[in-house]
Amino acid sequence: MAFQVPKGEEKYDYVQSKFSEIAQKYDLFNDLITQGFHRYWKNQLVGAAGLQAGDQALDICCGTGDITERLEKAVGPSGRVWGLDFSIGMLQAGRSRDPLSNRRFVQGDAMNLPIRTGSMDAVTVGFGLRNLVRLEDGLDEVLRVLKPGGRFMCLDMGKVTLPIAKDIFRLYFFHVVPKVGRLLYPGQDMFDYFPASSLEYPAQEKLSGLLKDRGFTNVSFTNYHLGSTVIHKAYKPA
Repeated sequence: MAFQVPKGEEKYDYVQSKFSEIAQKYDLFNDLITQGFHRYWKNQLVGAAGLQAGDQALDICCGTGDITERLEKAVGPSGRVWGLDFSIGMLQAGRSRDPLSNRRFVQGDAMNLPIRTGSMDAVTVGFGLRNLVRLEDGLDEVLRVLKPGGRFMCLDMGKVTLPIAKDIFRLYFFHVVPKVGRLLYPGQDMFDYFPASSLEYPAQEKLSGLLKDRGFTNVSFTNYHLGSTVIHKAYKPA
């Protein structure tokens, strides 16, 4: 039977616990399944955010903090960066990257951010929106905490539309990726969750529409690898 993505609060509990279980080898898993390209995409994400020295940035669903680390370099020692995730295991992995850094990691819910309204120059998320029980609530919270004119940058899976490429990508994501994951964590069903959750995640154009509906402006997206990966950029109205 195909993996069924949990619904409602069951999904919340599932994602929170399962990400902690795979946290220690999560970066290695990403390196293997993307052949290291996730590092390039994350560099592009942070570069497109246009951060300046002294800015404040928030990385939601931060996982092991690899985007958070890049944000810290972008804002410099005079800036402030927070990484937020609801998985204790992921936050522990993030803190272990550089215990002496100034970036702060906070356990929290992306649908109810413990962040002051209008305080962030940029909010980023990498492969995290699909894990929210209510995507619209998460977008509303991002808009709330951004300063007027602030940027929201989202990196995630996209929908491939070219027929042959679509079939190849689906074969890889639904059959090869879970096997790679289970080599690292035998018996772990989280690696079936990843491709299954992509089915419900909105396509590029639909997510752009959702962002506009929630109040963002100047919404755009850039496709990578025939649209299998996409970066969205949106602004809070000035």
